Amino acid sequence: MENKQLQYLFEHSRPLENDSEEEVVDLAGYQVTKAELFAHTREPAITLWSTKAKFNMACLRRFPGVTHIQVLIHPEQKRLIIRPCTPDTPDCLRWAKGGGKAEISNRDLNCKIFAAKVFDLMDWDTQYRYKILGKPASCDGEALFLFKLNDFELFVGGRKKDSYLPEDWRDYFGLPVEQHEKEYKVDLADGYITTDRV
Repeated sequence: MENKQLQYLFEHSRPLENDSEEEVVDLAGYQVTKAELFAHTREPAITLWSTKAKFNMACLRRFPGVTHIQVLIHPEQKRLIIRPCTPDTPDCLRWAKGGGKAEISNRDLNCKIFAAKVFDLMDWDTQYRYKILGKPASCDGEALFLFKLNDFELFVGGRKKDSYLPEDWRDYFGLPVEQHEKEYKVDLADGYITTDRV
């Protein structure tokens, strides 16, 4: 959350009537709990299989009317960005069915080679599927959506209940407050690669 939003919430929140004194806290040592630890069926996300990818409808709703995107990958930071674009933009992908007068809906993106490269980059097991939550991001005023590939939920088989989180998450809830804000800053000049056809 941006500092301005935090300031607004702080200024407009009302103290409880029974509170005689407000406690002032220091956020040092606190961790921002990962959203993946909660139910998030309506949160924007991408799911990757070994042969295809699919953005959920919550993701499409963040960019109303947008039928095409570019996919950018940062191999070192292990981040994926979607950038809305027009249908005539080089290396664009149609991520939605419909458009114009027809209602937009999500679609499978068949991408055997792209998926193989991502699975190889992340050292993922091809028998599973991986779901990554998205976060709004911007670069030079351009609205983007950021997916941190290290923050995934793993699914075994086709059932929702058979999901697992990375083993190294057992020892913590999320990033320390100090690191959290800078983790979602984006500089497109810093090593992002625009993919060819996914």
